[in-house]
Amino acid sequence: MNNYLRYTQASVTNFLHYEDYYLFIKRKNNKRIDPGRLNGIGGRLEQGENYLDACIRETKEETGLNPNINDIKFSGLVRLQEGYSEDWIMGFFKIKVKSKKIPKKHTEDGKLVWIKKDKVLESKFELVDDLYYCFNDIVEGKSIFFISAILDENEKIKKIQKNLLPVY
Repeated sequence: MNNYLRYTQASVTNFLHYEDYYLFIKRKNNKRIDPGRLNGIGGRLEQGENYLDACIRETKEETGLNPNINDIKFSGLVRLQEGYSEDWIMGFFKIKVKSKKIPKKHTEDGKLVWIKKDKVLESKFELVDDLYYCFNDIVEGKSIFFISAILDENEKIKKIQKNLLPVY
C-alpha cells in the first residue's frame, strides 16, 4: 500500500435500460480515462453536487434524456484505488427509459451503444474492469453492492472486496 496522498474523484455511472437492452458509451480512443473502453453513462460530480443530482445531470448531458426520479434506482458504490492518476468513488445507478430512441447518438466522450443484457459481459468491446464485478448485480437489482478495489498499472483489478446489501 502506498503511503502518499492521492486525489479522490467522485463520479456517477448510469445504466439506462429499455426492456433487456442497456445503453453504454464506447469511449473515444483519445480520451485520458478508459480510452476505447465500454462503460455506462456518467461523469464527475461538480462541486457541491450530490450523486443523485449528478446522475440526472449526466444523463441529460450525454443522452438528451431527462430521467424521471421514480425510474432511477441506486445500485451501488465502487471505490477504485491506484491504477488511474487519481482514486475514484463512483455511485452506480440503473435508470428505466421508455424506448431505445435517444436524442443523442454521440457525445464528446464517445459513441452510445445499446447491448442486450446477456451479451454485455461477453461482448466484442473491452469493458472497464469493474463492470465484470457488478453488472449482473445492476441488472438483477436484488442487492446494493459495495466494492473496494485496488487496480494495477493497466487499470485492471488486482484485489477486490465486495459486499452486498439486500434490497427490501
